[in-house]
Amino acid sequence: MVSPPAGKTIISKKPYLEFTINGEYIPETLVVLLDGVDITGAVDLKTNGFSYRPILVIPAGEHTITVTIQGSDGLQVQRDFSFSTRHTAEMEEAYSNNDLTFLYESVIEKPDDVTYVPHSRFLANLGSNSKLKEGNWEIRFSTNVRFLDQNIPALKPEKKGLNLANYLLKIKYDKKSLLVSADIGDIQLSETTNTIQNLARRGGRLYIEYNGIEVNTFVVNSQQVFGFREGTGIEGTSDDHIMGVSVEKRSIDGRFKIKGIYITGGEKEGSLGIYSTGGEKKGDVAGLLVSTNLFEGKLTSEAEIDFSNFDPDTADEFDYERDTAYRFKLGGYGGNINYTALYEYIGADYEVIGNQGLQKNRQGFSINGGISLEQYHYIYATYSLYHDNVDNNDLYPTVYSSQAMIGYSFNGIPNMPINLGYQHLILDSTDEPDTDYIVQTDTDVFSANLTYMKNRWNLTFQASHSIQNDKSGNGNDSSTTTVTFTPSYFSDNFSIIPNVSFNRSRFPSSNQRTDTYIINLEMRGKTYHDRVSYELAGTYNRIKASDGSSEQDTLKTNFRISYLLAKNLWGYLNPSVGIRGLYNKSNDRVYNGENEDLVLLLVFTAEMPFSF
Repeated sequence: MVSPPAGKTIISKKPYLEFTINGEYIPETLVVLLDGVDITGAVDLKTNGFSYRPILVIPAGEHTITVTIQGSDGLQVQRDFSFSTRHTAEMEEAYSNNDLTFLYESVIEKPDDVTYVPHSRFLANLGSNSKLKEGNWEIRFSTNVRFLDQNIPALKPEKKGLNLANYLLKIKYDKKSLLVSADIGDIQLSETTNTIQNLARRGGRLYIEYNGIEVNTFVVNSQQVFGFREGTGIEGTSDDHIMGVSVEKRSIDGRFKIKGIYITGGEKEGSLGIYSTGGEKKGDVAGLLVSTNLFEGKLTSEAEIDFSNFDPDTADEFDYERDTAYRFKLGGYGGNINYTALYEYIGADYEVIGNQGLQKNRQGFSINGGISLEQYHYIYATYSLYHDNVDNNDLYPTVYSSQAMIGYSFNGIPNMPINLGYQHLILDSTDEPDTDYIVQTDTDVFSANLTYMKNRWNLTFQASHSIQNDKSGNGNDSSTTTVTFTPSYFSDNFSIIPNVSFNRSRFPSSNQRTDTYIINLEMRGKTYHDRVSYELAGTYNRIKASDGSSEQDTLKTNFRISYLLAKNLWGYLNPSVGIRGLYNKSNDRVYNGENEDLVLLLVFTAEMPFSF
């Protein structure tokens, strides 16, 4: 190893590597790994060795170069070399990795009634990830800045012109028992199951951890936002923002935790991905979570209780509704056994700003467990019983839902896992205000899954059969059979995933059946020295009812073929030109309605990764 000196620390973001190979060897057998990544195709061969200059910044720290060659005598030789880097004299890490992409599309062929495809479209995107680090301090910044121009209105959340798609600035200080982290931008929040879970919004967060105590505060816009004009997300009031704080204390060994949460805020209207009824909403929630982890995971527990105060429409005459949610969970694993038990109650008026997916008006329990036998066998079972109308409102029935399931997995045949399952579901209503509300159904579901894996092939066969017995007298008996076959093949330059499924639904009361045939295909690959790339995806769907009330076929496909004009032009640019197409056809055989669309687009793309 000529450069850098082996075992030394150098200041460089893109260190120049140079190696000398003494003696005769077969150049085709040369393999070079940098930190486990194969860079053989990027090295420059010389008469007595090779050199390499990274295009992108490599991380600071220790690095290992592994060189493998085969000598003219047929013997293989492998050597490892190590060196260390820091990016600048002042900063251990200081870099910015960027990827600038361009897309231009122009219509070659398009029917006049296809209005959702613009005649011309230009899209540019700059993705950037930057980092500064020295000692206990670290700053990270990531963003996507986008420019869009087309002759039709943009689909939300996109807007024409230059816009900020997303950004995140993170500042962290970490020293011994103290950790301070501040985030501003597009963040994701998760507190507890019944408060906020996986809430992605624009705003800010401050997190402090000291001697087993964690404090997390945040303020985010209650709406999904896009663009520069929406600001940082921390400006505003509780009428259109969500604000919260949580404090968690854990024991020294981490086996006991207690967490308190308070969240308040409001929502003026719905936004992207958020369906909202009524007017402006306001509310707050306070909660407590206690969790334990005992006997090295053999016994874990969670106990959570939350109190909500929620007004679904601040403009009406009704005041805030107060309600409660609580849950208790036990679980664990040991040896070849795992288990979980859960009891939960969520009040009819329990709601939380920012958690639309929360299922309220629900009470019940679930238990599940599994056991592994003799390495190849795994048996698992679940049982749950829930009901709604937890306040016993006389205007509504109470519907009980119980579900029992048992499954079996066998892995005794190499490359061929087998899964079998049986599920029994009961829906039963009580205290119905009217006979129209009666629900009494039993449903049995049998399922099987067989997969065979061999080299680059993967073959999957799935089958299920369900039988619904309607005991209410409403005549909603039915049965459904579904069979699916999915073969797939993957290689370095080619992959194909076809999928064929058949579904038959029977309705004995009307002596009718409906058959559905679905064929999916996804194929992609590269050829001609990776210069030509292609993609094809499509779905064919055929539905036919036995009574002749419905019979239709639909075909939806999209395809792309492109040619790479140059690779790393001027060291960075990768332009390509190609054709993209959409083909859709539908045929209603009952009403003799047929529709066919073909859209062809000339596509020019360019990618320019760069770092400094």
